[in-house]
This record gives sequence, C-alpha cells and structure tokens, in this order.
Amino acid sequence: MVLNLIESIRAGRELLLTEREAYCLYSAVERTAKVKGDVAEVGVFQGASAKLICEAKGSRHCYLFDTFEGLPDPAGVDNTAQIRFSKGQFTVDVESVKNYLINYEGVSIIKGFFPASAQAITGVNEFSFVHLDVDLYQSTRDAIEYFYPRMSRGGIIISHDYPFASGVRKAFDEFFHDKSEPVVELTENQCLIVKT
Repeated sequence: MVLNLIESIRAGRELLLTEREAYCLYSAVERTAKVKGDVAEVGVFQGASAKLICEAKGSRHCYLFDTFEGLPDPAGVDNTAQIRFSKGQFTVDVESVKNYLINYEGVSIIKGFFPASAQAITGVNEFSFVHLDVDLYQSTRDAIEYFYPRMSRGGIIISHDYPFASGVRKAFDEFFHDKSEPVVELTENQCLIVKT
C-alpha cells in the first residue's frame, strides 16, 4: 500500500526521495504517532514528501516551512566537486503546493526563511517528527537548533542529503558532537536521530 502511494505521488510531482527513502520517511512518521507533539517539514519544494507525511501523520498538526523562492546563497562548505547548489534552486509556487495538499486537515504552509518563519507558530513547543530537506549547512544548522530542544522524548528527526551534501553532514556532526543521541546514517541519502 505504501509503495503504491509513493508511486502515485511520483507520477504527479517531482519526489526527490528514492523509494526506500520515501518508505523510511512514511514509516518514521507513522511510528511516532504515540509520541507527543506535532510534525514538521522544512524544505517542502513541490510538496511530494509533505504528502507522504500528511498520509501518515494521523490527527497531528503538520507545519510545512519553505521559502518557495529556492535556496539561499550556498556557503563554501556546501559546494564540492561532486555537487553544486545555486541560489534560487528548487523554486516553486506556494499556491501550487497549497492546492496539492488542500484535502488534508491540520496542515499549515508557512512561507519564508526558517527559523524566522517559525514565529508564525509561537506557542507550538513540542514535535514528534521533523523532516529536513534544506541541502545547505546554515539552513540545516538553524533547523536543528530550533527543533532539537522542542522534540519530545522518542521524537525523530530525519534529514535528507546527510551522506551526500557536505554542509548537511557538517551541521549534524557539529551539533550532535556533544549530545547523547547518535546520528544514524541510513541507506542511500538520509540520517536519523531519536531524541532521548
């Protein structure tokens, strides 16, 4: 059933996750249902992974953050011989994403640069699941610093591009260097932490 959902999403939108990554994302959202808190995604793009999250979130509220203007300027650590990011990459129309996800209850789409855009959700202080797909060092670091203290015990943060993008790896490895939670590198291009 989940694989059929993934294929139906892929048929209508650009899903930047492999089948395994998409399954892992869906499964983690579903398995955190008993953990207290809302769910969030930073780096929505066309809303394909957000749809997976919405399908698995149950009654939890889902906050979706994106500039919808593409990436900010990459730093030196973000571009390597293997990958080049550019300002404005992954630009998408916010109305297109709103229309794509219109049938889901309890979804807030918030446009702007994170974490400044999180001011729109003051009073929300617990999360059970967070998905990060922001590609760059500073964006990843800002998101981890915002969400980590707000994660409920047993909550999961999954990030895309950890093994692939040097800035994402650097942000996770630096932040969790002195924390009790290990950064678990998953197959393909994801990492995961479980808040203890």
